[in-house]
Amino acid sequence: MLNKVNLDAKLKKSDLKKLLDEKLGYELGKAQRAARDAGMPVIMVFEGWRHSRRSEIVGKMMQYMDARGFRVFTSTRITEQERQQPFFTTFWKRLPPPGNIFVYRHSWYYLKNDIEVKNEAKSTRVTFDQINAFEKMLTDGHYCLLKFFVHVSEKQQEKNKKAIIKETGKAWKPVHEIYTEEGNYDKFYKRYDEMLKATDTENAPWNLISGDDVDVAEYEIFNAVVDGINKAVKAFTTYKEAQRLSTNVSDSKRKYDILSKVDLSKDVSKDEYKEKLNEYQKRLRELQVEAFNKGIATILAFEGWDAGGKGGAIKRVAESLDPLDFSVHPYSAPNQVERLFHYMWRFWFNIPEPGHIALFDRTWYGRVMVERIEKITPDVDWRRAYDEINETEKEWADANIVVLKFWLQIDKDEQARRFKERENNPEKLWKITDEDWRNRAKWAEYEEAVNEMLGRTNTDYAPWIIVEANSKYYARLKVLKTIIDALEKKLKAK
Repeated sequence: MLNKVNLDAKLKKSDLKKLLDEKLGYELGKAQRAARDAGMPVIMVFEGWRHSRRSEIVGKMMQYMDARGFRVFTSTRITEQERQQPFFTTFWKRLPPPGNIFVYRHSWYYLKNDIEVKNEAKSTRVTFDQINAFEKMLTDGHYCLLKFFVHVSEKQQEKNKKAIIKETGKAWKPVHEIYTEEGNYDKFYKRYDEMLKATDTENAPWNLISGDDVDVAEYEIFNAVVDGINKAVKAFTTYKEAQRLSTNVSDSKRKYDILSKVDLSKDVSKDEYKEKLNEYQKRLRELQVEAFNKGIATILAFEGWDAGGKGGAIKRVAESLDPLDFSVHPYSAPNQVERLFHYMWRFWFNIPEPGHIALFDRTWYGRVMVERIEKITPDVDWRRAYDEINETEKEWADANIVVLKFWLQIDKDEQARRFKERENNPEKLWKITDEDWRNRAKWAEYEEAVNEMLGRTNTDYAPWIIVEANSKYYARLKVLKTIIDALEKKLKAK
């Protein structure tokens, strides 16, 4: 792809100034205002050769835009601790709010550009397929993503470096020198070209920029920004209008029948429960220490029917553990701020660090259950979530995280009994709400959604464990034993 870039293109600085003053500068500001008015978030990625003057170009662009709602990041400043987490964690946490523009001068492509990276953590490695999947989640989630690669010749690169050294004087020094292109231009040319070809997709195409003349680069980039934002705003507003007028119709082509096969008669005696509970909790505490020492993180996701016993199961897991190295994260419906972002955004903030355990009470699966049943999310969006969730959970698993998902299954009669028990017990009355009874009236719809969720997102790397939960004793022991078995298997593999 790089061979198609005309590095001989020239533009007089006076001509560029005239274009900016007469129209282009205004169009940049206008495009930004259009994105802000539409509530469309914009992400710009600026990759390219070192010393290709990207910072200068971004700075120039900001002169014609409102600096409010405009932030610039670089992945060269990601901390060592952040590098130990799943690769995209930092980028998920830095998604722009609606109407804002976030710019990356060095992005998630940073560590794919290298020939050899010093002290690279295993968890920082990423494939082109993973990058494509991440970008598709963003664009499918209605983020405007614009990618630029500034190409310069080896001669111009050296010339730009000397100019930077001269401009900054004694203050200049190479920063974040974890790799170098110097003396490796041909190797990096091949590597960059490979990267560009592998990640030039329909939803996130590359804009290849001629950078030997910085005025040409600015002109090409500014025009592409105006055109890209305006097209994205048009598509975004069309989608919003279609969403307003649409009526969701659920028509799953394949019907799943998983829950009907669950044996809810399973039970244990109180004496056996007490004996095994003590044994399992002691063993889990031992495994927590071993996993911490080996940097193995764990995600435990809990879903289930209302009054299914999630809280009791989580409590028995939590009381086994050293509180310094685990946390419980309860989730309910997204609040006003959380609804402004991609539905996965709020969960990425609680992805555990190496050696830690994170328990999620309700999860990202609300996308394909509550949001589906209550028609909060258009069909096209929640249907896409199955693949998005599988891809995300695979990334977590590939980053040395044990991922276990528990569905606590009870029958309708048992749920009714527990609801009434709560209503009749002043100490448990707070656990029952009108919302619980309203959800119960939609049991059949939820059952269909849960069956499809279990069928589409049960994977080797992030399995669903269906817990027979009519017996609370049995359910709690099964949860504990499942976690123990998974950690023992992971530790043995290490």
